Amino acid sequence: MKLNKSPLFRRVIIPWYDSGLFCLVISIFAAYVFYFSTVGIGVALEHQQYQRYRWVPLTLMFLGGVLLVANLFRIVSRIVKRFTEEE
Repeated sequence: MKLNKSPLFRRVIIPWYDSGLFCLVISIFAAYVFYFSTVGIGVALEHQQYQRYRWVPLTLMFLGGVLLVANLFRIVSRIVKRFTEEE
């Protein structure tokens, strides 16, 4: 029989903003921001008068991409940790 490494009275409480569901919702939101910024870059490049403002969607794309990668890394690391604990 396998011993539980973390008994109930020593279990770490995960805050609500670090839960799996919240990370998934943030990842979906970041993916929408990333897509929105790609459309914005396309519109900015099509119109001559908006080309000097293409830094705005580029900034949104960068920030959305960083947030998306960070949350996906967090979700994948939890899944891997869960599978290694089961074995």
